[in-house]
Amino acid sequence: MALTLNQGLDWFERYGKHRVKAIYHGPITQLARLWRSAHSHTCFIGVTGSAGKTTTKDLLHAALANTFRATKSYDSHNQLYDIARTIFRSPLRTQFCVHEVGAFKPGCFEPMLALLKPRVGVVTNIGGDHKTAFRTLEAVAAEKGKLIAGLPADGIAVLNADEPLVAAMAPGCRARVVTFALHREADFTAEILSDSWPDRLRLKIHHGNDAVMLPTRYLAQYQASSVLAAVATACSLGVPLHEAAAAISAQEPLLARMSVHATARGVTFIRDDFKAPEWSLTKAFECLARSKAERKLIFIGTISDSSGKSGMYGRAVEAALAASDCVILVGARAMASAPRLMAAGGDRLFAFRTVREAAHWLRGFARTGDLVLLKGSNSADHMARIALALDQDVRCWRSACPRRVYCDRCALLLSPAAP
Repeated sequence: MALTLNQGLDWFERYGKHRVKAIYHGPITQLARLWRSAHSHTCFIGVTGSAGKTTTKDLLHAALANTFRATKSYDSHNQLYDIARTIFRSPLRTQFCVHEVGAFKPGCFEPMLALLKPRVGVVTNIGGDHKTAFRTLEAVAAEKGKLIAGLPADGIAVLNADEPLVAAMAPGCRARVVTFALHREADFTAEILSDSWPDRLRLKIHHGNDAVMLPTRYLAQYQASSVLAAVATACSLGVPLHEAAAAISAQEPLLARMSVHATARGVTFIRDDFKAPEWSLTKAFECLARSKAERKLIFIGTISDSSGKSGMYGRAVEAALAASDCVILVGARAMASAPRLMAAGGDRLFAFRTVREAAHWLRGFARTGDLVLLKGSNSADHMARIALALDQDVRCWRSACPRRVYCDRCALLLSPAAP
């Protein structure tokens, strides 16, 4: 039986080799340009930022999909070929297509924006991700600002007014500018009413003379910015404020982005193990510090985009100790800093070279009522196994794994594999 185009693409994504993918990416992208040109009635939306863009994208899609025919990019896939795939998966009757756009080096935005041709652009924040490639925050802002500078005059730019580098994108924008902020005056503002586990993040959002209560399923105070960005964008595109709030309130956190993992032993994990740039660590630690639990533990894996400098891990351990009862370093990079840090941490600091060793230790150390934060980089650590091993017989303990899928979703989790 003949395969449809998308079925064929799915087959290659699952079974194709990297060399084959490199061959067909170009032609597929070229075909996507033709299909994109046929979407004359579709409003394409680009969402970028150093953090929160996937959450913003998914929440915005949820708010739009209740009223309009809307599509979105998959998970955190945010490069040129991913845009091509999303365009192919958007029927011509699609009214809104929401796509995450990620920056990994200077100049990478031009081909993506040329294919996506967004009419709406959203910028969440500017952080130190990919600092090796960009060197400065200003360089990161310059790359991401291309999304806003390229919007058409009849478009909409949605900008975080709390971030000076994001707010500075407004003067060079031809489109209508809509602002959101938690701490400054803006078109859309919010008050944080609760954000301490076991309570979830609850907001009161203001727009003009309107206000709405928005209880979310999220945990961290910093995630309020993504919620507000999604509300501001959806309302600017015609969704009533109360309808946007209702749709967003039902959405669960994305896996491994401050998501909750409960175990049969009564130990609760907060998983923030998708990535761990240094600037993001304190935000996760602050969330744990505000939480209410009998005992709090923090696991720290590989800090993203780092060379394992001891000063970086020293700062992380100091902040983690201030927010918890116990800190556990995991992995070769973290372990290299452990001897110097042990004196400062005393009996509250532990270090393990492998995830398997850390998981084995936790099985004996954990007790009912513990709240555990996993902070690491999935591509380097696959730290989810620490949580999963409390409830099941995890058999895969590879220290180096090229698979970027989360261990919960990996068919190899229960297949024996030595470190």
